[in-house]
Amino acid sequence: MTSSNPPRKHHFAPVFYLNRWTGPDGRLEQYDRPFGDAVKRRRVFPAGTGYEDGLYSMPGLSPDLMQQVEERFMQQVDHQAAGVLALLERGQFPQTSGTRSAWSRFIQSLQLRTPADIAGIKARTRADWIVNQPEIQAAYEEMVRQDGDPATFEDFMTARDPEIVERVAMQIATVLIDNPTMGEFINNMRWAVVDLAASSLSLLVSDWCVEQVSGLRDPEAFIHLPIGPKRLFVAANDQGTIDALRRAPPRELVKRRNHTTVALARRYVWAADRRQEAFIHANFGSVTRPTLGERLADLGATGA
Repeated sequence: MTSSNPPRKHHFAPVFYLNRWTGPDGRLEQYDRPFGDAVKRRRVFPAGTGYEDGLYSMPGLSPDLMQQVEERFMQQVDHQAAGVLALLERGQFPQTSGTRSAWSRFIQSLQLRTPADIAGIKARTRADWIVNQPEIQAAYEEMVRQDGDPATFEDFMTARDPEIVERVAMQIATVLIDNPTMGEFINNMRWAVVDLAASSLSLLVSDWCVEQVSGLRDPEAFIHLPIGPKRLFVAANDQGTIDALRRAPPRELVKRRNHTTVALARRYVWAADRRQEAFIHANFGSVTRPTLGERLADLGATGA
């Protein structure tokens, strides 16, 4: 299950997904803000963008195991989702629970796998790690602690394995991505692909590309995700929501979706061409919205 040359580039924007925005040269337009608010553009290959070295690493393990979250989990999430996306592009929809779960899991991953998300999950895990647990502390003092050992169980564990919290955080991230309750909600929604070929504008994509409207228990809740320059995936509780999106003028729907995509971008926006460059410059990151990882970290900081 491991590789003798484990990957160091961990893509939070999967290559197979960004491939939908590439041109004949195999590249797409990347917009980012490496220094301050200035937006820079480069034409890049999907494999050369949307990643961070060692983002999902499990520190403290041997080299052949350190990248197991990337190799055994993230790559499998993306591999299975790539097959479902190919079906959606052919106008087919997954019928089995396994294939539907593969796509739902991918949608969940896109909301939890960015560097900001991972940092937030780690921060929350550290906060939880230092919470006093009387039963564990009492057992430590009675059965484990010896002269010279740290006073608390938390200090004892971190002294023995300083990177244990980092590894636990990565395990928590995989559990959140593979959350069966959330997955079942999405599985049971009505799925559709809205064809936007009639629009003169193309859909953009960013490191915040999944938009969820209302809580999933709300009858009017829906999720949408660009799956190409002219295709929008929609999951909704009510068929009427999908019908309304299909009736909307394609160009207006693309413009509304692109505004959300660009305004909520953290590090990157990607495009199939440069036609919307001025729009990207004007709206990049204009709306502040905490990621789930950051909300988890805030809960830890406030003791909620």
